[in-house]
Amino acid sequence: MPVNTDSHNTGLSYNDNISVAWKAVDHELNASHLALVNESNEAFLRAVSAIGEFARDLPEDSPELSQEMARLDIKLNLLLDLVSKLIYAQLAIPETSPATVSSTAISWTTNDAPPVGQLVFLEVYIQRGTPKPLCFYGKVTSSSEDQAAGRCRAEYVGLGGSAQAWLEKLIFRHHRREIAYRKSLDSET
Repeated sequence: MPVNTDSHNTGLSYNDNISVAWKAVDHELNASHLALVNESNEAFLRAVSAIGEFARDLPEDSPELSQEMARLDIKLNLLLDLVSKLIYAQLAIPETSPATVSSTAISWTTNDAPPVGQLVFLEVYIQRGTPKPLCFYGKVTSSSEDQAAGRCRAEYVGLGGSAQAWLEKLIFRHHRREIAYRKSLDSET
């Protein structure tokens, strides 16, 4: 999952193979509905953050507690993986494809791209093993080069406040992991 700076974005973004579903929106968006979407996204992103962060603040002088937390973490991850496989088998979640996620937009590879300017509702399955998507509205802003390459790009509509802050934290966490991974590769050589 390489992290990069997309030429369309002014901040960090990350690339990954994730599932993205979209449907056209033909109605006006109102502020109260967008607030509910943001609230739901904030709760989801907080949960993703909790799943992704291991107990780092444990005191180093209690190795038994650290070992027990590690065992519980492994058991929880296994349970989530098994349950999600059962749920994924029953849901119509699209196949994964290369995607770039930033705090302002998403782009993904697709054979069925919405037209430029279309308002869409997106479901983005950003957390492996979790069959719940990050949901938001977007306006398709694909360039002719994007379209020719089979990519679609949509800028978020109405995403803001705490939900956007939590999304930025998720992107930064991916960035931090990528740096740690590169360092581990460098130390092996």
